Amino acid sequence: MDNNSGENSLFTVSHLMILIVFSVFSIMLIGEYLLMGWEVWMIFIIAVAVLGCWFMHLQNILTPYQRLWVYALLMMFIAVFFGIHLTSTYDLAGVVTACIAMFTLTGIKAFIGMWQVTYFLILAYDLVVMWQQGYSFDGLTIPRTLLDVFIIIIAGWIARLIIRKWDEILYRSKDEIELLQGATTRLNDFLANVSHEIRTPINAVIGLTDVCMEKEDDPDIRKDMNSVKDAGKRVAEQISDILDYSEIDMKKLAVNVEQYMLSSVINDVVTEMAYIKPPHLELVVDVDAACPAMMVTDVPKLKKIMWHLISNGLKYTREGGVYVRIFPVTQSYGVNLCIEVEDTGIGMSQEEREHIYEHFYQGNSGRTRSTSGLGLGMSIVSGFVKTLGGFMIINSEQGKGTKVKVSIPQEVIDPSKCMSLSTKDDINGGAFLRFGKFSNLQVREFYNVMVKHIVQGLGVVMRWVETPDKLRELTDNVKLTHLFVGEEEYTENARLIENLAKRMVVAVIANPGFSRAPGSKIRILPKPFYCFPVVTLLNQVSSVEENRVGKLMCNGVKALVVDDEPMNHMVAKGIFKRYGMEVFTASSGKESIAMCETGDYDIIFMDHMMPEMDGIEAMKRIRTILSRRHREMPIVALTANAVSTAKKMFLREGFDGFISKPVELSELERVLRKVLPNELCVDVYETEEEEPDKNTQKPVSAPSLETVSEALAGTEPDKPLSPLEEVAALGIDVQTGLYYCQKDEDFYRQLLLEYASSGPKKQMDAARFLNDKDYPNYQIVVHALKSTSKMIGAMELSDQAKELENAAKAADDEFIRAHHDLTMAEYARLVEGISKAYNEPVQAVAAEEDEESNIMEFSPDDEVMEFAPEESGSDTGSGNDDVLEFLPEEE
Repeated sequence: MDNNSGENSLFTVSHLMILIVFSVFSIMLIGEYLLMGWEVWMIFIIAVAVLGCWFMHLQNILTPYQRLWVYALLMMFIAVFFGIHLTSTYDLAGVVTACIAMFTLTGIKAFIGMWQVTYFLILAYDLVVMWQQGYSFDGLTIPRTLLDVFIIIIAGWIARLIIRKWDEILYRSKDEIELLQGATTRLNDFLANVSHEIRTPINAVIGLTDVCMEKEDDPDIRKDMNSVKDAGKRVAEQISDILDYSEIDMKKLAVNVEQYMLSSVINDVVTEMAYIKPPHLELVVDVDAACPAMMVTDVPKLKKIMWHLISNGLKYTREGGVYVRIFPVTQSYGVNLCIEVEDTGIGMSQEEREHIYEHFYQGNSGRTRSTSGLGLGMSIVSGFVKTLGGFMIINSEQGKGTKVKVSIPQEVIDPSKCMSLSTKDDINGGAFLRFGKFSNLQVREFYNVMVKHIVQGLGVVMRWVETPDKLRELTDNVKLTHLFVGEEEYTENARLIENLAKRMVVAVIANPGFSRAPGSKIRILPKPFYCFPVVTLLNQVSSVEENRVGKLMCNGVKALVVDDEPMNHMVAKGIFKRYGMEVFTASSGKESIAMCETGDYDIIFMDHMMPEMDGIEAMKRIRTILSRRHREMPIVALTANAVSTAKKMFLREGFDGFISKPVELSELERVLRKVLPNELCVDVYETEEEEPDKNTQKPVSAPSLETVSEALAGTEPDKPLSPLEEVAALGIDVQTGLYYCQKDEDFYRQLLLEYASSGPKKQMDAARFLNDKDYPNYQIVVHALKSTSKMIGAMELSDQAKELENAAKAADDEFIRAHHDLTMAEYARLVEGISKAYNEPVQAVAAEEDEESNIMEFSPDDEVMEFAPEESGSDTGSGNDDVLEFLPEEE
């Protein structure tokens, strides 16, 4: 082994071992010096030598190879002073043999020869002194001397043999390592090339599927196309993971830093999560208002880190949800952006935690049987975090969930808060939320902590009630400006909430698919529920239009949506097509400029933070193009910026309007009316109708109970029952069903047929889950039955399903088995009756994802009060302890 091998030697342990042995040997030698009365000044030299060696080691002074030479020379020097005393002549062989064995670990043959030479010189010196002093070399002295010499020779020979064998193994291993590294490099190159080749046709499949879906009206074909598109997106995600893994493994990761707004990044990640989050799980995103508004990092890698951590938590969570906490820690260079992701999932064992960073690793104990994926997620997160200069900590316990903490250093561009309010003093908020409906106590705490952080971060007052009576009492005594309501709370108290929406801004926190009735004044905050949409809503001034109940239509308007996030394109298309717009999309500022040079549009919706060119620069260049054509066109900023001054900033830069993500429809309509010409905005008015009173008001098309009774009694034998009358005869409240369908009898018929066609599968699923004692999934099935039955007017069956749902929540097997058959029999009766009424046979349908609301209806639990904020005060004017008042932290 050459002299430079110490730089990259396998024997790195030799440094610490040599220092420890050197220290022990020196202590023993100092003791002998004191006992034998040898030179006192030598004690000082020995102590300085030992301390100096430790200092060099701890401070990394010199290279490791150079330090080894310093240690060896100092030890040989001290060994000389030890050996020149005649009383130590025959002890020296044991000491030198130990040193030879120890320095063998360095792999440097020169040290072995130096120790042998040192021993022979000291021995020769001692023999000369002994001869001069007339020492008698008897029959014992000579053999003992020869034995010591033989031991030193043999020790040196064995040491060189070991080093030589090590060299052979090392060189052989080096060749094998080089072969393996070459094979790994070729494999990674192959994976990267294959991934690139596959990604091109996959992107074509996804894009063409979108085009076909826009042209296709058949719902069954559209559904199949959507399945193809979802499968393509999953493949594209896995291809992206393979490419990321290959770059990490080959150490070819490049860091491309850029300025970004935290609100924009989080909005993009949450939008993606909304499409993959299972309906029965909750996702709570809690962002500290103190986070800087604008920072610098590699944005795609930051998004990937968040995406993998959250999706991993959702993947391994069967019940409850995932809580994401993002907050800053101030440092001299800026901040450390801390991301904590905590789930209520299955957790990990000690063995799984030890293997979590291994490539392609997925834990056992049911994980591989119940989850999909390539096993690269945590490896990619770890690689990205290290590349960005951060670190990651994982805490997990089997059966109790996992908590992952990531800290990434960030340079701060704009130190102002990432979200703020423009008129804090004018805001008086309220919340009608029953956290007790969540069976998982951790989920209740997640929501409670997030609300508390929003209130304290923004410095506003928020009053929280859990019952309709307390809500009435609160609104009678306190003038609220904003009210946040849960989806089920709204569904069960729609008339009360709609009346309140005429006096204040009311936002319903709803699941995807929830829609408001025509003429409704409520705003919708789609789940996942997080802070930035709340801030956007609080920054909006309540401007209830008392008389307007028409629907805004912008038929034929060509809208260009510019956003670097494909998921936002989908959301924008879904929203703008409601207004009859023709939607075009661009993925970057440069692409939007090119499209504006060749195309003609009526309005542009521009994202702000995009790679290469931001929205402001793109807007100004488009303005230049329009000015050459002597044409004007409204350009609206569509961004996730939640800072109160954002709107003024965008308008000052030259935008015609400002809309914050996620899009709030009432605010969108206000902006459209403002920026579009009047001839492009048409109000389609409808008569606003209140919910019918079952005792006095009936829809015209609904059969009366008297009609059904007379027909069944035979008083009108020549007049057959209509399908609606047959449905009413089953005990279904047709009036309620028609109300929920906005008096659209054809829509009600489709709803009934869908209800009947899905019946056999739901019955089968319920029976299977009950047989397996899979109460969470059983709860989901009966929850869907409760909601759909209520929608068609089968109120009695809805109530029965609700009781089963509550029993499933409590895992009350006895109650479920006592009532399951009766409920399913009633369900089967209604399904059969509806099918006969419309002459449609009952057919089994393919398994689908349950699109029902993922908020479960639970009775309020008094225990939820223990999660109340630390600071609370009496509610203004109400004098009732059941109204919890969230107060901002006092500075």
